[in-house]
Amino acid sequence: MKKNIALLTGGYSKEYEISVKSGKVIEQHIDKDLFRVFPLIIGNEQWIFRDSAGTEFPVNLNDFTIQLPEEKVRFDAAFIGIHGTPGEDGKLQGYLDMIGVPYNTCGRATSALTFNKFFCNEFVGRAGINVANTVYLHKRDTPETDIILSITGLPCFVKPNSNGSSVGISKVHSREELLPAIQLAFESDEEVLVQEFIPGVEITCGIYEKNGEPVILPLTEIISHKEFFDFEAKYGGFSDEITPARLPDKLTDECRNISQMLYRRLNCRGVVRFDYILTPDKASGGRKFYFLEVNTIPGLSEASIVPQQAAHMGISLNRLFTDLLTETLERYR
Repeated sequence: MKKNIALLTGGYSKEYEISVKSGKVIEQHIDKDLFRVFPLIIGNEQWIFRDSAGTEFPVNLNDFTIQLPEEKVRFDAAFIGIHGTPGEDGKLQGYLDMIGVPYNTCGRATSALTFNKFFCNEFVGRAGINVANTVYLHKRDTPETDIILSITGLPCFVKPNSNGSSVGISKVHSREELLPAIQLAFESDEEVLVQEFIPGVEITCGIYEKNGEPVILPLTEIISHKEFFDFEAKYGGFSDEITPARLPDKLTDECRNISQMLYRRLNCRGVVRFDYILTPDKASGGRKFYFLEVNTIPGLSEASIVPQQAAHMGISLNRLFTDLLTETLERYR
């Protein structure tokens, strides 16, 4: 019998439209011979299912069901495709845990930790991985330019602490640019980070589990045609992704090993993507990786990085989504 899958799209953040678009791609590629897919749009006012005729049916949040004319649909699992809140920050995972519905992503604690860039960097740094020098600011704080720059130097990055898709990020080149950049970031979040600029090449590694074992995807090298890999570069076609990354085997293996270790240490589930900067190491004369962030719900359209990595291994979107849903259902048996 086919399993009923709730495909959750939309959300409460500026990434709503991106999530809806991603959801349509996911729906298209989920194996309909194995699963019945019900796209649910999560909005601030209500959660709805819209059928092929455009008729809307509300989601009963008391038991996470939808009442159709011919049946009451109960879900065997949820496929979360929401970028930003409530999909990446643990809120939706907490709700599904209470309802008792399995889902394809990291759990609520891991999602909350990794969505908070400052806490995640602290965790990763204590695991022995290089991270950028960082200053944390709350909206109630009064930023002290000299103190901040004594820690980060120039240039530096200013970014919201809990936001995705590089929304609200600025690269600061002078003292005069710092405070306006901080105010811009505060428009997206009440917590802001100022981080030192790490020069180098951006490298990203996708990883997921199948039958309880890690599947580490080929690395991707990101070349932004803008000054850095911001929202427009990600979604406006202003970047090139080279898969596999042009790295010697030793560095490739090092990045894969770091990613596998962090996947385990952070207690990740489902498919995630770890982002790094590979920078020259003056002390050794070689190069070393700096952790940037982990994407617990990476983009999953045909043009997104993880599907490109999977395709290089001969893994189609259909197979990838089947693997993720099968692992989800098996884990909760």
